[in-house]
Amino acid sequence: MKSIYFSQASRLIGAGLLAVFTLCANGSVSAEFSLQQAQQLAITRDAYLKGIEYRQHALEREQHVSGYWANPQLSTSIQNMPTNGFSLDQEPMTQFKIGVKQQLPRGNVNTLNGEKLAVQIKQFDVRNAARLAWLKKNVALAWLNWYHAGERLHLLKREAQLLNQLMDVTESRYSQGVGKAQQSDVLQVRLAQLTLEDKRTLAIQALREAHAALSAFYGAPLAEDISPDKLRLQAVTGGNNDTLTHLLRVVSENEPFVLLQQHPEAQAIQLQTRAQAKQVAIAREQTKSQWSVEASYGYRQDSQNGASRADFVSLGIQVDLPYFTQPKQNADIAAAVSRENALKTDFRLKVNELAAQAHVLKARLSSLTQRKALYTNGLTNEAEGLAQTLLNAYTADTANFSDVIDALLRQVQVQDALLTIEVEEAKTLTSLAYLYLPSIDTPTHKHQGM
Repeated sequence: MKSIYFSQASRLIGAGLLAVFTLCANGSVSAEFSLQQAQQLAITRDAYLKGIEYRQHALEREQHVSGYWANPQLSTSIQNMPTNGFSLDQEPMTQFKIGVKQQLPRGNVNTLNGEKLAVQIKQFDVRNAARLAWLKKNVALAWLNWYHAGERLHLLKREAQLLNQLMDVTESRYSQGVGKAQQSDVLQVRLAQLTLEDKRTLAIQALREAHAALSAFYGAPLAEDISPDKLRLQAVTGGNNDTLTHLLRVVSENEPFVLLQQHPEAQAIQLQTRAQAKQVAIAREQTKSQWSVEASYGYRQDSQNGASRADFVSLGIQVDLPYFTQPKQNADIAAAVSRENALKTDFRLKVNELAAQAHVLKARLSSLTQRKALYTNGLTNEAEGLAQTLLNAYTADTANFSDVIDALLRQVQVQDALLTIEVEEAKTLTSLAYLYLPSIDTPTHKHQGM
């Protein structure tokens, strides 16, 4: 999975992602930065993913050597040397001895250590998948904040244009003494313009903060003159309608508590539990004796009178007696079992947490969908029509000026509210994609037929 992400990202960089940091920084090109580009660039620049790769390689090498026995021990000595002459052929007991000793593994500790490391290696695959999903979600949320702030500035610019047009009409009618135009009408428009200027200042601040927050994923600031691409809901789930449709179907058809047991965050804890189960077995193996075997050869010189002396061969076995430290071993086993049970509890808590998030997001998406339909099918057109009707009526001297101001501002407010709903919908889908898509892509879940 990881290699696919990195190869795609490399092609994207070759196709133009570096322009975000180069061409735009020189001010020669104003580029649009899409959500998918933002996610892929963050993946290629993420040091955490590289750290996972290094740690996985380290464990793979540890697993390779886990089956080896302890190093054999070689010993040499001169035994029974007489102190009254230090001659090698004076006494029959004097000999030059060389021996080798090999300590055997305790029970099946080596095999269990290898199995434990194999499980820990799988943890890194899951942690890699979890990190990729986390990056895609959080980059998307930061990008959507940036997009939202930029679109709000466009709306405020449109609001400013409406107020400028209204100011022109009001000043013209007041200066010519047409109808009921009064100086207070001009002052009302001016007050609305000053209020708008404050809103614009806050919107620029929000845009800069969102820009900085997105830059944090890349280790370098994004160019100031880039802008977010058009928001497409498909992008938050992989860039196509099929994935979005699939996500919505999975969300509606699956019980979160069951499905999210396959989420990488939960799977990582489950693999930790499996590794700890191996540690429990290793602790139990410590109750078994550990054996050592040794062999030695003793060389003796012939006696001083020429008589031949036989050499010696010795064989031996050593074994420790763990019975005398049984309370310590029982305590070690109990501690390992408690850690395993604690991880099982952590797994249940994590699944409960993810399922609770899913229920909240599903309820939020349903509400946002209803609100979006209300705005797109009614409120937007009604607000625009009301503003135009009141403006025409004011021009004909049959409407209250304050009602015109309120209608124009409400028109923009409705558009601003619709923008917020669309961005929140995209954020909600992003969070649902983080929960559900990695869960249905896990090998375990595919094996179960999903």
